[in-house]
Amino acid sequence: MYVKRYLNPVIVYYYSWRMVLFSLFTGSMAIFVYEHLDWKWVAIPWLPVSLVGTATAFFVGFKNNQSYDRSWEARKIWGAITNNSRSFSAAVRSFVGHELEFEPEMQDQINENIRIIIYRHIGWLYALKHAMRQRTLWEHRDKASKRQRVAIHKTNETFEEEVEKYLSAGELDWVKGKSNVATQILDRQSQDIKLLRKNGLVDAYQHVELQNLISSFYDEQGKSERIKNTPFPRQYATTSTLFIFVFMTLLPFGLLPQFVDLGEKYMFLLIPFNLIVSWVFMFMEYVGDISENPFEGLINDVPVGSIVRNIEIDLCEMLGETELPEKMKPYQGMLH
Repeated sequence: MYVKRYLNPVIVYYYSWRMVLFSLFTGSMAIFVYEHLDWKWVAIPWLPVSLVGTATAFFVGFKNNQSYDRSWEARKIWGAITNNSRSFSAAVRSFVGHELEFEPEMQDQINENIRIIIYRHIGWLYALKHAMRQRTLWEHRDKASKRQRVAIHKTNETFEEEVEKYLSAGELDWVKGKSNVATQILDRQSQDIKLLRKNGLVDAYQHVELQNLISSFYDEQGKSERIKNTPFPRQYATTSTLFIFVFMTLLPFGLLPQFVDLGEKYMFLLIPFNLIVSWVFMFMEYVGDISENPFEGLINDVPVGSIVRNIEIDLCEMLGETELPEKMKPYQGMLH
């Protein structure tokens, strides 16, 4: 996620250079064929071009709205995960062994049970984070996107490296063979809480409340996986790009009559004005395009890594730990 007030001009350049070159080419080509090849018929009326431009603007606006909805929904999902994680940890610390708080000989066991459950929850967060990092067929693979990922994800810790503190060696070996690690960790939490109920460390009401919180994690995980594993409808994405291409191709030929009326010495002005109009339309299209997949790991996506780290710090502080991981800091204005 980009956190500075305005995009760095270098980022805008990487987004724009292809569309700028294409616009310069179409503008120069329109002047060349009109002036040097004497193809006067290429100066088409502005009305059909404006109709295409209007339709394109509506279509691109629709696409951008839908892309933003996906991005904002993804952020709300991880906001809910943050809130529910804090509630779950607070509930575990309050519920487990509450009726045995006046039996000092049980406190070590109670504290260990609490620590295991909260640590396992942190392991679940990292498992879901890594699931969101997996690449899909429809995500961006151009050089600019690869450059962004390298810049943002300066470290590439594996799941095992990030959770070795929070999952026991036995649990870590157990989850390695699972197809959906996050789901299995939540199931292990449910089984562990059932065991606490059997051992009298939580009562029936507390058991239900904790299970409801685990169910909320299943819900948010499923929503996150839905966005990750469902592409933005390709018919909309493809059609939008096609409309932009058609409009940018026709635009300089529709502008020709206007600049012919100004006189031949002003014909060169068609190139910068064609560039400005084309750039605006293409950049709108590109904004929607890079917002389609909020878990792709680009600069405008949900900073899942930073969110997980913040939850991790909160939960470790609840356990009274003093050696806490550092909060992630923006790198060149970007959080991952």
